[in-house]
Amino acid sequence: MTKVDERFEKLYQMALDEVENNILPFWIEKTQDKEFGGFYGACVDDGTPVENASKCLILCARLIWSFASAYRVLGKPEYKEMAKRAYDFFRETFIDKENGGVYYMVDYKGQPEDTKKMVYGEAFAIYAFSEYCRATGDMQALEEALKIFELLEKHAYDKQNKGYWELYTADWQTVDSRLSRVSEGEKTTKTMNTHLHLIEAYTCLLRVWKNDRMQDKVREHLDVMLDKIVNQEIGHYIMFLDDEWNSTSNDVSPGHDIEGTWLMMETAEVLGEEAMIEKAKPICLKMAAACLEQDIFPDGSMLYEIMTDKNKVNNLRSWWVQAETVVGFLSAWELSGEDRFLDASLKAFNFIREHVVDHKYGEWFPMLGEDLKPVPSNELKVSGWKAPYHNSRMCLEIIERYRRHTAG
Repeated sequence: MTKVDERFEKLYQMALDEVENNILPFWIEKTQDKEFGGFYGACVDDGTPVENASKCLILCARLIWSFASAYRVLGKPEYKEMAKRAYDFFRETFIDKENGGVYYMVDYKGQPEDTKKMVYGEAFAIYAFSEYCRATGDMQALEEALKIFELLEKHAYDKQNKGYWELYTADWQTVDSRLSRVSEGEKTTKTMNTHLHLIEAYTCLLRVWKNDRMQDKVREHLDVMLDKIVNQEIGHYIMFLDDEWNSTSNDVSPGHDIEGTWLMMETAEVLGEEAMIEKAKPICLKMAAACLEQDIFPDGSMLYEIMTDKNKVNNLRSWWVQAETVVGFLSAWELSGEDRFLDASLKAFNFIREHVVDHKYGEWFPMLGEDLKPVPSNELKVSGWKAPYHNSRMCLEIIERYRRHTAG
């Protein structure tokens, strides 16, 4: 066994403990909806379900991904059981059998409630189905992922300028609306956030559907991310753009920046093309350095967002931003060998353990104020946008990277 840095060893031990003894047990023990299927759409701090809460595509797809990935990495049968529970409910309720794709929201019983086709959400369905296939070998899941992939390529892909648009009706008619908030009068038609999550979805699909067409599509998408969406001068993503990739906002989201550094490198590595790895590496390292130098507090946590257009900084600490900080800096250390990145990764995880983990009820607090106490208005432990995805993925990434190091 190859000896690893003691800081990396510490990260590994914390990750294993966190995912197996805190994050996943919370979801297994407190969030299964045994009356109507799947998992509850919302739960308060102690895990008590919100009565009749709707079930969001984002939450339900992320549950499939999280438990399938946990089963693939850790091998525990209960994770496979939970992944199948989430997968079966999703297939039964979210798939639009008439128009294809998946609904955005179903009610607590699983009946369609919001039938729009959000490209961001469709990406998570591809991500979930692809990972489920990867973890279990279920080829039906791959077929479901490919159906959505073909619909996105048909309806959402910008053949002229490349990239993808945002939102459609149930029958795939264009809607003039965006997932992310934009200022009135802006001509935003594309967002960083949708493209960031499409690249993770398409990369996961490439893992289980390796062919020239998918290879070309993923390479093109990575080129778009690196050439059009990264502002390479400052090392941050451009958050909102028009059809021709002109920026429509100067705001900065450090959490997405640091998340993107390791996701884009993952894509380059899955492509397996040396030219793409060499292209992505300096850009991703520059972004990681910008985050470390500009967006990290002395306690190791990362700020939420910089609203440049309004001359405001949001200093709240979001749970998912802290999780991505750990992985992004660990990846930067692996790429560069610079101690400052590994130190930052460990410091961010220590911050999470001290402040973000709910040591009373389990799982993580969604948001902390500047006083590092949970924000009362952001108290849902489970919601459409609060799933065991960022934090379980953080742990599983550490575990897999550690295994690669020790095996080498």
